[in-house]
Formats: sequence, C-alpha cells, structure tokens
Amino acid sequence: MLSVSEFFSSLADRAFRGRTIGGRGLARRLGTPGPASKAMLRNGLLVDEYLYPLGDGSRFGPGDVPPIMGAALPHLTDDPEELWDELLPVLKTRGRAPLGTQYRFVFDWLAARFERDIWIERSGASIMVVPTLARLFPDARFVHIFRDGRDTAMSMRGHHLFRLLAIAADTARRIGMDPFRPANWPGTSPWRSVFARIVFPFFSRERFLAREMDLPLFGWLWSNMIERGTGYLDALPEGRVLSLRFETVLRSPREKMRHFIDFAGPGFSDSSWLDRIAKIPRMGLPRRTRLSPDEHARLAQACAPGQRILGYDNRVEKC
Repeated sequence: MLSVSEFFSSLADRAFRGRTIGGRGLARRLGTPGPASKAMLRNGLLVDEYLYPLGDGSRFGPGDVPPIMGAALPHLTDDPEELWDELLPVLKTRGRAPLGTQYRFVFDWLAARFERDIWIERSGASIMVVPTLARLFPDARFVHIFRDGRDTAMSMRGHHLFRLLAIAADTARRIGMDPFRPANWPGTSPWRSVFARIVFPFFSRERFLAREMDLPLFGWLWSNMIERGTGYLDALPEGRVLSLRFETVLRSPREKMRHFIDFAGPGFSDSSWLDRIAKIPRMGLPRRTRLSPDEHARLAQACAPGQRILGYDNRVEKC
C-alpha cells in the first residue's frame, strides 16, 4: 500500500474546485501555495505534519513551495524535490479530464513509482467532504478513525490550522451562516478561495496568536463535524466504510489492524507487519484528565452530541 498523506488538506480551498481540469491547471494547483498557506508559512506558523525544511539552503520558500511538498511527498521519499521534478512534466502533458480522473492519475502514478499495488489518501478532517470524495472516486472505500472528542478538541486548540478553521466557522455562525454546509466548507465552497485572496494578505501573526479561544469552541467544531460527517458515511452503501476507534486500536493493535487489512483486501495479510505495529502504541492518561472540573464540564457539554453518536462516555474519569 502507498500512503499519500495530507494531499487534499494541503490544497485547502482549491482541493475540489471545478468538475474538469487540464494538465497544466493541475500542475499549478499542486505546485502553487494558496493565500492561507503563504501567510502561515511566512509567519512561521508551522504544524507538526509539515515536513519540508523551509529556510536557508531550501529550494523553495513560503511563497512558492508546492502544497504537496509539505507532507504528501516527504512521506514517500527523502528527496521530495526530485520526486516533484519527475511528476511535474508528466502532469503538464495531460489533457483536460474530470477532476477525479486527474487526481486518480496522480495517485496511480505515485503508486507505480514506488511499486505499490494500491494507494490510500489520508487527510485530517476529510470526513466533511465524504460526498465529494465518493462522487470523484465511486469505487473508493473509507476508513473513519476517530477518538474521544474532548481529547480531539484539546489537540485542535494547539493546531494552527484548526484554530483558523475554528475562527472561520465561529465567524460564519455569528453572522447567521451554517459553516458546516458544503457550500461554506473549505475545499467544497465556491466562494472561500476568493475570500482567502482578499483576507490573508492582511494576516497578522500577533493577532492570531493573541486571540483567546476557549476549549468549548473546539468541542462545538468537532461535534458538528462528527454529526455531519457520520451522516455522510452512513449514507454510503454497506461495506464501503470501516470505523476504527483510536483508543481501541491502542489497546488491541493487532486485532484492530487485522480488521483494517481485511477491509483493504485479503491479499494484504501480513503477520510480520502486525508483529511490528503491535509494539508501537502506548496508552497514556487522556489529555482531558488535566482539566479542572469546571473546564471539563464545559468542554464535555460542547462535545456531547458527537460523543453520543460515537458511543463515548462523556463523564470525567478519576485518576
């Protein structure tokens, strides 16, 4: 299997624009950073997933680094620039084709390049674009990996991109818009890319970092994403979705990852791989146990709808 990490999330507001696209347009989309990415990189607001070494001696800078250079290509090779140089001319020779066909070509090309049989694209928060993905890739199957919303909300608050997402969603809510509608969500919105070109040239690192953002806001964001996203997954035909609870994977990695292999296909069964990954996870104390009782109560209330959908006990544990 070839793991293509954060491909769609790196394209942000432009990920699913247009029904068709030409080869040169596809090359520009994969190779040109968007306004939000430029602003964040220019201000040194990197996230842990970002692997390209910006700085002195780097070929690319914040203003021209290809979006897929951030995570997707560095996950596949120690020389992502060379891989990009191989892929770019191939993209430019392609004619106009449906968007899904073009993306599938990229993934298939990468799989062939690394001698893999299938590819898996993994992007955080992609649960919100399941209908679009199902339309673009009608034979695709979906793996939904989730964890306790309270811990997820705490991680979101420390993640620059989720902080941006929370600010945008909260602003939309305050002016009477539904931020979780596909028409208003990053990647599937027809207007957000235009808005980004207007707003992000004036982005201020100082204002962004100084902004107070309470945990319940992220609990609300997570819960709404779960409510909408699981509805999308439930609408897919039976057999197209595998759900994995993160905490259960950590407790029983061999059993749960065997389920994953069976879902991917019987030809991928590999006991030695299961032996290796079974040694990796370590269960620690949940992050939510660090909260005061009042903080936990407010966060739990915000997360409650999503917690009920996923079957979590929303009470605080005594440690």
